This record gives sequence, structure tokens and C-alpha cells, in this order.
Amino acid sequence: MPVFILDDDGDVMHMDEQSSGQITISFYDENGDASTPDSIIWHLTDDNGTIINSLEDQSVDPPAEAVDIVLSGDDLQITASEASEKTVKRRLVVEAVIDSDMGDNLPLTGEGVFYVDNLSKLAA
Repeated sequence: MPVFILDDDGDVMHMDEQSSGQITISFYDENGDASTPDSIIWHLTDDNGTIINSLEDQSVDPPAEAVDIVLSGDDLQITASEASEKTVKRRLVVEAVIDSDMGDNLPLTGEGVFYVDNLSKLAA
């Protein structure tokens, strides 16, 4: 089940199309302690699962307890099929491999949702 990505005010994150934004992903073990994964990859899709701007299997190197994913320009594009919408949903899928008290090399997958605002439609 996806979770909503929140901004600093605790609201669901919105980014302006063709602009720039940052999403911080933090990792915790089963005890709630910060944990550094062995590896991290991510990809960005629209609500139908279509990869946006070739952002598939993007590696985070080096992995860390918290990583920043910066999106800009065409990463935050409104596709032709979405042009009539005021706001479109994006899904950031993160996959990691972790070691924990439960075992080693365990897969961890999460999905966060945020929105991209279509500026030409919002201004109308």
C-alpha cells in the first residue's frame, strides 16, 4: 500500500511541473532504529505504472540511512495524456536490501505518492 509523501508542513507533497523538488527517504529497522541498506534503487512512474523520463532502476550510491532524491525538469513533466488534468499523481518506488535482526540480504520495497501540478490548468 502506498504512502503519501509529505512536505515540511505535513501536507501531501505537490511539485510544479518542469520545476525542481527533493524527496528524502529514511530507512529504519524493525526496532525503529536508523539503518543503512546494502543497496537502494528507485523509479518514478505515473499512476498507471508508466516510467517517467527514463527514471527506472536509479541506483543510490552510496546508500545511507537517509537519502535525497532530487527531481527536476522533465522528471516533473505532464504527459500528453495528462494535459487536461490540473494535478497528476506520481509514484516513487524504492527498493532496498537490508540486514537486520530478522536476517541478512532482506528485500525492502516501498511506494510513495506525490502530485505534480499542471501550471497551465491551475492558472486557468
